[in-house]
Amino acid sequence: MANSVVQYLVSVATLGVIFSICTLGLNLRYGWVGDFDLSFYLFIALGAYMYAVLTLGPSTLPPPDAYILGLHLPFIVGVLGAMVACGLGSLILGAVALRRLRGDYFGIVTVAATLICYALFSQDTALFNGYNGVFGLAQPFNDILNLSPNAYTIFYLGLCVVALIAVYLFVERLYKSPFGRVLRAIREDEVAAQAFGRDVYWLKLKAYVIGGVIAGLGGALLVNFLTAWSPAAWSPIETFLLYAAIFVGGTANNRGVILGAFFIFVFIQEITRFIPSRYLGETQVAAARDVIIGLLIIAVLWLRPQGLIPEPRMRDREAEVPVPDKTATPSAPKTGVVV
Repeated sequence: MANSVVQYLVSVATLGVIFSICTLGLNLRYGWVGDFDLSFYLFIALGAYMYAVLTLGPSTLPPPDAYILGLHLPFIVGVLGAMVACGLGSLILGAVALRRLRGDYFGIVTVAATLICYALFSQDTALFNGYNGVFGLAQPFNDILNLSPNAYTIFYLGLCVVALIAVYLFVERLYKSPFGRVLRAIREDEVAAQAFGRDVYWLKLKAYVIGGVIAGLGGALLVNFLTAWSPAAWSPIETFLLYAAIFVGGTANNRGVILGAFFIFVFIQEITRFIPSRYLGETQVAAARDVIIGLLIIAVLWLRPQGLIPEPRMRDREAEVPVPDKTATPSAPKTGVVV
């Protein structure tokens, strides 16, 4: 009994860590730049598909299930391939959507791109096996470590934590860099940033690509954890859960969005599993989970729109600037004449 509880907690923590990585990538696009991107989960799915296609071996099944290229590449190559594919996909979509579109129009284009890719992935039986999806992924490094199933889940959690720390340190350094400050300046006033000679389009495109690369890493780790991926594993609505994590945790705050990811994907998702099935069925429990998340977003936006951990701002340095004494008698102006 104790062993099963430990495995349950490890699995839940692994999901929280993976979605924290994904939320950091979306936070870079939305929290830093202000682009309301609704296609972010598309790149998580693309990363999952690409990792599976690159690492799976030849399929022994007859057509149409013989969909694998048979490359059987190592874990690191698969992860890098997923990140590169998502970076290139972000570059293509961002180059089109960020050129002239802003606000609602940008969001509509990203939704349309997600729906198009969802239809393509669902119908492509040659590479992604259509609605059946990719499956049968082997556990990376287990042939070398030769761990038991329970020990491997703990090892994989540690691997995901290392990836989360690396991504967190990267985005924190990026946040404090001149590039991060320019992105937040664009979010506050794009026209003013252009007036100071900043290439807004190029800067936003770079941020969009970096967010896509992080999404590819999250997708590769997620498909490794699930060992399978299909259109049933993702939909455009999944992006709103990532936004819920950002709103709850704190927009543009890296620590806040990690807290929000654990709150949404671990606490809310898992606490509803303990609702007695005597009163609600599985579909009603899933609906109750969505209702709770929706009410939570409304409450946070109404009561604390800055989130649990607000965005760090530069402190006022007025204390360092001497304030003139208004009650003192002004001195006579210097005329250069010696009296």
